[in-house]
Amino acid sequence: GPEHKCSFNLGACFRVNLKKKRAIYATLHYEREHYSLNAVIPYPCPERTDVNECETNPCGQECANVYGSYQCYCRRGYQLSDIDGTTCDDINECRHYPGTLCAHKCENTDGSYRCSCTSGFKLASDARSCEDVNECETNPCGQECANVYGSYQCYCRRGYQGVTFNNIDECALPTGGHVCSYRCANAPGSFYCTCPTAGYTLAPNGRSCQDIDECATGGHTCSASQSCFNVQGGFRCLSFECPVNFRQCLCCFPASCSLLPLRISHYNLTFPADTPVPADVFRMGPSNSVPGDQMDISIASGDEEGYFEVQPQTHGGVISLRRAPAGPRDFLLTVEMRLVRYGRSHLYMAKIAVFVTPERRFRPTRAAHL
Repeated sequence: GPEHKCSFNLGACFRVNLKKKRAIYATLHYEREHYSLNAVIPYPCPERTDVNECETNPCGQECANVYGSYQCYCRRGYQLSDIDGTTCDDINECRHYPGTLCAHKCENTDGSYRCSCTSGFKLASDARSCEDVNECETNPCGQECANVYGSYQCYCRRGYQGVTFNNIDECALPTGGHVCSYRCANAPGSFYCTCPTAGYTLAPNGRSCQDIDECATGGHTCSASQSCFNVQGGFRCLSFECPVNFRQCLCCFPASCSLLPLRISHYNLTFPADTPVPADVFRMGPSNSVPGDQMDISIASGDEEGYFEVQPQTHGGVISLRRAPAGPRDFLLTVEMRLVRYGRSHLYMAKIAVFVTPERRFRPTRAAHL
């Protein structure tokens, strides 16, 4: 018949049915005149055994055998190399997931990563978060400790200062002279005030000294015929005797003695030697005033050294301390006031006992009216 061409090619051997039989796909090509036919027919192939390449460890980590080949894969934390496809490269999780894995610091390790915390913190149970460390539990401070977030702070108790908690000498500070009213004594972490050994007691505030009124407490040594007068830090025993032709009431005299003082009054004053001058210490004047009154007040005796002076006023006068005594001392001033009223002259006399003490804390005695 007419000429025709036929070719036959063997293909690869592979499974062609569910019974897992192998065959070679053969391709038949037939040409006749203007027609052609292509067909693929099964062609039995020889039996072959699969080789397990994983037995030779061709992979860097894990190997999986497949029919006719093998496949490499990596454990967690690694990835297959893009170069050879068999070795495993470490994954830098800290670089791939910045700020998401660890709360503070991330450190890459072989096949994994490790979280750590900055100073003042410790790693939490989840190995990723950071918890504040209470450093005060280990007593890092010499005295008081305050825990703060991520750290701690030391501070001193009252009366101490500096890193080494040095005792503050409150008595030596610029304000030390005002801490106590009399004497300041330093103590570890504090101070205490003292008062003179006699005549004073420490006030409830622990700083001021209060005068002991021996006359009120019965701590004086005055006799029954004497009068006790309290002064700062002590007391005085005073005796009052009226002059001739006077009797002791307010020492009022009989009206027949017209040349003698109409009245003699006794007063007691006390103040410390460092009282600022000038200072008004005593006022003398009539208990009531009448238009046209004429008054003359003078210090008759007791001020020979000139510590006091008389300051005239509208209705009387004021005895002022114009020069401070050098130290404690006593004065007995005799002050006379001559009052001319309705054309008649009257003489009044005041005996003023002044006791100057060595202490401060002075409050001038209130003015007295005759």
